Amino acid sequence: MAPYPNPDSRSAALYARARRSIPDGASRSLALIRPHPIYVHSGQGAWVTDVDGGRYLDANNNFTSIILGHADPLVNEAVARQLSNGTAFAMGTEPEIELAELICARVPSIERVRFCNSGTEAVMGAIKAARAFTGRPMIAKVEGAYHGTYDHVETSLGASPEDWGDGEAPASVTYATGTPSSVVDEVAVLPFNNPSAARSIIDRCGDRLAAVLIDTLPSRVGLPIVDHEFLQSVFSAARAVGALVIMDEVISFRLGIGGNQGRLGLEPDLTALAKIIGGGFPVGATGGRADVMEVFASIDGQRAAVPSGGTFSANPITMVAGTACMAQLSDASFARLDEIGDSIRDGLRTVFAQQDRPWQVTGRGSLFRIHPHDRPIRSYRDAHLSDAEEAIMDRLQKRLLEREVYLPGYGLGCMNLATTDRDVGHLVEAVAAAIAT
Repeated sequence: MAPYPNPDSRSAALYARARRSIPDGASRSLALIRPHPIYVHSGQGAWVTDVDGGRYLDANNNFTSIILGHADPLVNEAVARQLSNGTAFAMGTEPEIELAELICARVPSIERVRFCNSGTEAVMGAIKAARAFTGRPMIAKVEGAYHGTYDHVETSLGASPEDWGDGEAPASVTYATGTPSSVVDEVAVLPFNNPSAARSIIDRCGDRLAAVLIDTLPSRVGLPIVDHEFLQSVFSAARAVGALVIMDEVISFRLGIGGNQGRLGLEPDLTALAKIIGGGFPVGATGGRADVMEVFASIDGQRAAVPSGGTFSANPITMVAGTACMAQLSDASFARLDEIGDSIRDGLRTVFAQQDRPWQVTGRGSLFRIHPHDRPIRSYRDAHLSDAEEAIMDRLQKRLLEREVYLPGYGLGCMNLATTDRDVGHLVEAVAAAIAT
């Protein structure tokens, strides 16, 4: 591969062109690599090809949304059939029911489900449902956890040592410039894997708390393994004050046939889904207990407690793609993803030890995250990178591009089912070579 960056590449030229019509040249900030992003031409299986002909093992998979592999034949076939019949209608379609039935059958806590177009919308819908059902305004969330681009759930997403406050009672910190201070007044922040602090904060919120929003394997917190005691404290404290529990399974749904809640034996009141349930197309879903989900229903012609629309929500293209994808996933599929992830994590740990690097890798299933330090990671503050550590990860990303691997700059990796043992070896060898230079 050519060294990165390559100012003479077509990717560099496309970025220069993009900046004339798109702020900062990209609609997704995470797609950016400085000084120019890589523009993809196509993807097949576990690999993508850029506009300059370079090939990369995709260790990102569109931020965890691709689980079978790029251009899966059965998903493509289902979409092609639907394309000839139309892409979007103002009326209902049977594919919406089929995907809803599949999800409800796989997740015991989801008795009803309603589709939207993104994980952000799914979380928003769950929060609005919890507020309507309980009649309360506040939510609680984990410090550093990402739940989409909604003001309330962005609270303390980017907190730093300068503003994050006491570790036992983290400050509620705004993220996007201009966010009203009233937003963070309605959000309590919990330290991950700290059961006593979580219980104390939830108790203090009391009858103002509508819901606790939790991701049991939060990527921005560093992919630490969650403590069962922490989960028990969160669930029991929420129940004690009459609040609901919302599980964000937008990413962690790829950990098992019933998501991570199935692996952990949890039954939240509401669940937010997206990513893999769309088969590679834009999707989101809010699901949960039938009585809670009833807030979305219009009864006897009356307006629903939580009206919801969306021009492309439950469009048949996404619905058939999602069903074609999810129908291919079995317990054996998730066992294979576990095997791939374990091989990567074990291989990287060996590399770090052989090169005497105080680095580590966390994660579960097909998800992993590289950390350029050896601090024990239990919460966001442990995983938070210094400026020097961010520079190390930026350099790693660019050296991996030169070795035919695409990995985000903050080290989050995700593999799909098309990944072979040879691909795993390629990834581990590329990391070894990248950090040795």
